[in-house]
Amino acid sequence: MSAAPYRHIEVTPLGPTFGARVDGVNIAAPVSDEAWAEVDRAFAEYRVIVLPDQPALPDRIVDWSRRIGFTEQHIDSKYLLDGHPEIIKIGNLKEGGVMKSLFVNAREEWHFDYSYVAKPSIAALFYAVEIPPEGGDTLFADSTAAFESLDEDEKARLRGLTAIHSWARLHEQLEAMDPTRTPLSDEAKRRFAPVPQPLVYRHPVTGRESLWLAPQVVSEIIGMPEAEKDELLARLTAHATSPGFTYRHKWRKGDLVFFDNRGTLHTATVFDYERYLRLMYRTTILDVAA
Repeated sequence: MSAAPYRHIEVTPLGPTFGARVDGVNIAAPVSDEAWAEVDRAFAEYRVIVLPDQPALPDRIVDWSRRIGFTEQHIDSKYLLDGHPEIIKIGNLKEGGVMKSLFVNAREEWHFDYSYVAKPSIAALFYAVEIPPEGGDTLFADSTAAFESLDEDEKARLRGLTAIHSWARLHEQLEAMDPTRTPLSDEAKRRFAPVPQPLVYRHPVTGRESLWLAPQVVSEIIGMPEAEKDELLARLTAHATSPGFTYRHKWRKGDLVFFDNRGTLHTATVFDYERYLRLMYRTTILDVAA
């Protein structure tokens, strides 16, 4: 980790190789350029940042997201927060028996976001509005340290590999888990046609390399037989998500968490959605305007 001191914020490491809690800032108040520069440096260094005990202020959540990059309006417009099209509601919120948030409570699937588009998102921000008393944690994996721990011969081999990421392939699996899910339209298939992504990604800010893994989305690795592809992805994912490279975030109401999508993996965990309410505000952050 960096030897340079933090003078305007307090940074407490959380995971074995990444992740940090940041104290000394509150999104309700203006943040100085000096303090933000340190938050930004901590973000590059730790890749997952937790700001605890933050107020539920959508305007400020959007403002903080825009400090990182450009906010996107989610394709599922019916779940956007009123007056704030940059924020999508995620959870099991219902009104009059109708789901009012994007509900995902499936099996754990490690991935990085938007891998099935040419330029994946650079980050995401989550704010915990309501959380269940048990379950619903988010797991993060340090795909950067995981790659750096491999031997040099394997690093060199992996750098030369290109994976094809397919939204249609992922959607087929989601349909199998939820038969009521609407099939992917022809228009969506054209819009989200399969795209190539490097198996090893070099971060444009830090220069560090990471494993870009999303096994449920990868339809092929160019030039590799399917069985070999499946074995490689399973082995690398098991390595990257082993205890030495993972952090489990147990949410508390008021947590504001943002993560670097270019150097980490993540997965949701299940909760008892029939007994408990879980509601998050989420922004998706791009490096260019959508």
